[in-house]
Amino acid sequence: MIKFQEEGKSEEEILRTIYTWGTQADIAAALSISVRRVKYLSKKYDLKKNDKYRVVKRCMNCGEQTHISNFDTVFVDGIPKTNLLCCWSCKREYNKQKYMNKVIEEHWEQERIKREIGTKEDEIEGLRALLK
Repeated sequence: MIKFQEEGKSEEEILRTIYTWGTQADIAAALSISVRRVKYLSKKYDLKKNDKYRVVKRCMNCGEQTHISNFDTVFVDGIPKTNLLCCWSCKREYNKQKYMNKVIEEHWEQERIKREIGTKEDEIEGLRALLK
């Protein structure tokens, strides 16, 4: 740090360039100062932590900005489409809706079969009554 200051750079300029290297622990190790000092200097010069791991994207479905790790690929006809990203909450809602539709459809199909069985039994009883 002293070497850079001798070259005419201010402490703030030095820290701004170094802050892109990595985490505060990496910076503290590189400058051989404590992490506490790095935190103090970052607050003093209003430096933000390295955003390398803090990438946000906007969900195509709900429009919310979410951390990149909260995104999942969308499968279209069983093929993953990596350019179509939706957040987990939208994907969960979609899967829940899909499951509910499947359950309702199965339940409706079972009810339809029961109704058909009931009508067939009524027809059989009517035919038995005619035979007697």
